Amino acid sequence: MVRLLPGVLADAVHVGLPLACAGCGRWDVALCEDCAALLGAAPHRVEHADAAGELTVWALAAYTGPMRSLVLSWKNGAREDLKGVMSRAGRHAGRHLAAALPDEVVAAAVASGSLLVVPAPSGLGRRLRGRLVAADLADAVARGLAAGWGDVVAVGQEHPVTVASADVLRRRAGAGGARQAGRSAAQRRANRSVPPRVVARLEGMGVVLVDDVVTTGATLGACARALRQAGAVVGGALVVAAAPPPARGRRVTVPGGPVLPRPSPAGTGDTPEPAPPTRRDRSK
Repeated sequence: MVRLLPGVLADAVHVGLPLACAGCGRWDVALCEDCAALLGAAPHRVEHADAAGELTVWALAAYTGPMRSLVLSWKNGAREDLKGVMSRAGRHAGRHLAAALPDEVVAAAVASGSLLVVPAPSGLGRRLRGRLVAADLADAVARGLAAGWGDVVAVGQEHPVTVASADVLRRRAGAGGARQAGRSAAQRRANRSVPPRVVARLEGMGVVLVDDVVTTGATLGACARALRQAGAVVGGALVVAAAPPPARGRRVTVPGGPVLPRPSPAGTGDTPEPAPPTRRDRSK
């Protein structure tokens, strides 16, 4: 009877609080097949993270719609059942990323014997709460990279390489607020313009950066600068989701639409007259 108690309680909670998909809200499932498929795609290259500089950034999905809801629930701890989901997504992405590592990073990892997955630094408040989602993701990505490493090095040239996650970046005091949400692109860049501190020796090691979301790329760019200054060879960054690029050159839509000329009668050669305004136009 004691063994059955946890299951009984879980069923009771499930009845009282119906389960819903963390992405789209569909009932009676923690994560529906459609939303799970967003995390199962191969990472794609992000082309609009300009503030990251020359750093190559890869993302699993766009930070919009169901993916935005899913990532926020995971980051804020609203859905603890997403830990396993995100861990599997990280391993999947890490295995794909292994084949995309630049040659110089592979060479550095072989020469130093180390390939590190470094998460973007978390703020003090998140550290005190134990909500180190980027570090958890880095653990999973490291496992995926380790699984895919055998496909990277040519047969007969294998060397022992340790693939591990390393939480070695810390934000500097007074380097900007912890939160990026609600800031403009320019404010985001300024808020993350100061490189973080590196709290370990990384000379000659291959490094891959990991974060949850990229918007302008300012955070990842600052992290890459700090790691390179410490002597590491940075081979790109992986994020769960990338914010859509800002809309540029939007067309202005006039209420009621344009006023078009009436076609002239065939063969008359008369100048066409403008069409009369619609009822909506007259009211303007």
